[in-house]
Amino acid sequence: MRIFLLIMLMVIGFLQPGQAQKELREAERRAETYMMSRISDQLSTELSDLPINIRRMAIYKINYNSNRFSNESIAFIKGEIETVFKEHSPVSVISPPELDPTDKLKIVGTDSTLKLMNIKGRSLADMSPELLESVANKYLLSGLAELTLQRHFTEGLVVQIRIMSPQSREIVWTRSIVAYPVGIQEKDNTGKNVVIRFGTTVMSNEFYTNPIASNIENSVETSSLNYNFNFGYRQSFNEENSGYLGFYTGFNIIRSNASEEFEADFWELGISFDQAISMKNEQINDYRVMLGVDSSVWLAMGDNKGNLITFNPSLILNMTKNIGFELYGQYFLGDRAFTSDDVSSNTYTYGQFGYGVKAYVQF
Repeated sequence: MRIFLLIMLMVIGFLQPGQAQKELREAERRAETYMMSRISDQLSTELSDLPINIRRMAIYKINYNSNRFSNESIAFIKGEIETVFKEHSPVSVISPPELDPTDKLKIVGTDSTLKLMNIKGRSLADMSPELLESVANKYLLSGLAELTLQRHFTEGLVVQIRIMSPQSREIVWTRSIVAYPVGIQEKDNTGKNVVIRFGTTVMSNEFYTNPIASNIENSVETSSLNYNFNFGYRQSFNEENSGYLGFYTGFNIIRSNASEEFEADFWELGISFDQAISMKNEQINDYRVMLGVDSSVWLAMGDNKGNLITFNPSLILNMTKNIGFELYGQYFLGDRAFTSDDVSSNTYTYGQFGYGVKAYVQF
C-alpha cells in the first residue's frame, strides 16, 4: 500500500508541472489574442492617411526577439496586421513566397572567395537589395512594410509598422501601437517628477583679499571641484509634457587640492526650467533631448559667510524614462565670494564661469 501511494505521489509530481506550463501557455495565448484585437481596432482607425500611391503592399521584414516570441505568435501577429490593411484600406496585401522567412544558409561565392551567411528567420530578399527590388517589380508592389515587435511593461505588446517605397527606399508611413493584457495598463505620465541629481563642476579660483588691505587682490591660478547633490520636484506646464517648471534644494561641497583655502560648503535653493527640443521617443515614452536652465542661491554653511547666485544652462539627455545626464555651464551672477571663518577672515573669490556634468534619476 505504501509503495502504491509513493508511486501515485511521484506521478502527480510529474504531471503537475506539465499541467501548469500548459495553463500558462494558454493564458499567454489568450492575452496575446486580446492585445492583438486592441491593436487591430486602433490600427483600423489610423489608415486614413496612407499615401494614395500605395496600392499593393507586402510585409518583407519582421524584427523581434526570438526568446520573447514564438513562430506561432509571429505568424498570428503578421496575419492580423495583413487583415486590418485588407479590410480597412484600399491596399491589396500579398505574400510573395520570396519574402517568407527561411532557416537555410545562403552561400555567396566568387572565383576566389566563398561566404556562408546565416539568415535564419529572414527572407532571402531581405538580405539582398537587388532581389528585394526585383520582387517588388515582379509583383508590382508600391509599398514594403517592416514590422518591429516588442514586449513592454508587464508583457504588453508593442507593434511598430514602417512602410517604405520600393523605388526610393524612403519611409512614407509609420505607426507605433501598444496594448496590454486585461487589467494591466501603463501608468499615465502626469508630468510630475521627483528628480535626484548628482555631479561635478569644474570651477576656477580667481583671487583672495585680506580685510587689512581689501583693495589688493592676490591672484590665484588654481581650480576647484564642486561635488553637488540636489533633490527636486518638477511639474509639466503642457499636455505633451514637453516643458517643465520646478524647484530643488541640495548641497555643494567645494574641494581643491591646490588651494585648500578655497574649500567651502554651501546649501543651495533653486528653480528649474526644462524644454524638449526633440521629438518624443516611443521606446522611452519621453523626449530624448531637452534644454534646461537653473538658477539658484548658494548659502555658505558653517561659520563662513556669503551668498552666491548662479545661472546654469544645460543640455539634458534622457537615456531611459527614468535615467539620464546633463552637460551644463555655470555662471555666477553678481557676488561670487565667501569670507572664511579663520583668523585671517580672508575673502575668497571664484571664477565667473564653470562647467560640469550631472547624472539624474527621476520617478
